[in-house]
Amino acid sequence: MRNMLITPVLIALLGLVGCYVAPTTASDNPAAPAAALTCFRENGHAMLAAHRGGPSTGYPENALSSLRRLADLGVLYAEIDVRRAADGTLFLLHDDTLDRTTNGTGDLTGRTWPELATYRLRDNEGHDVEEGIPSLAQAFEVARTNGLILNLDLKDVDATEIVAQIREHQARDLVAIIAYSVEDAAALHALDPGLVLSVPHDISALTNAGVNLATSYVWLGTGPVNPAADAALAELGIETSAGLFRRENGGAAPYLEAKAAGIELLSIDNVEAAVAALGGSEHLRHQIATCSP
Repeated sequence: MRNMLITPVLIALLGLVGCYVAPTTASDNPAAPAAALTCFRENGHAMLAAHRGGPSTGYPENALSSLRRLADLGVLYAEIDVRRAADGTLFLLHDDTLDRTTNGTGDLTGRTWPELATYRLRDNEGHDVEEGIPSLAQAFEVARTNGLILNLDLKDVDATEIVAQIREHQARDLVAIIAYSVEDAAALHALDPGLVLSVPHDISALTNAGVNLATSYVWLGTGPVNPAADAALAELGIETSAGLFRRENGGAAPYLEAKAAGIELLSIDNVEAAVAALGGSEHLRHQIATCSP
């Protein structure tokens, strides 16, 4: 648990936001991941978020097979990149060109989903696989049947589009959306304040913009972990996430340091090393089950 005495960081934070009280009326129906994050914080659990769906040899970025593999390994969050085809279909791909991660070439401009669905994916070693670019709807179904949370990184998709898709597919309990700015977070929560969001580390601005902090967790960036900042946010009942990409070296230290700092969600590239460092797949799955509704 991360209950600590008030620190100078917390005093400064409270000075920005006044006597903050987590909102209770912004949404009568918060999405399920919000309660799970609270449980992780209260029990000192660190969960993993696999960057770009956790690619590995034979498992491409943003692939359905990669998502299923994450669930088997005890990874709860799968960060995926969401784009819009020319016909409005939402699909998974990181780049704005086909060359690096598929057997296609050229940029995505003007491509419709029927065309995009014909391309095969390619793993990070350059090997083509017998798997196509997935739609977001397909990813929702994989998440639903495998107990995953999809961490949506929106590339060219606006708040109205993604919220409409989430509602259409009844996927509120399957997603957490990355909001890169206070404005993005406010736009999403204006449409559905119960959605779980990753938000910037600016509590005062978020509060003033009407963002529901009860269903948000704060992104602390990719630099050195900051236990004091995490503790200050924990005192406010707010969870945190951090990117460990720049410090992953195959060893356990970066993950254990972030866990010791109290960070609930560790965004990582090296799935196997992170799983091993945090106690293995069975242990992670047990923690997930403990905090499931």
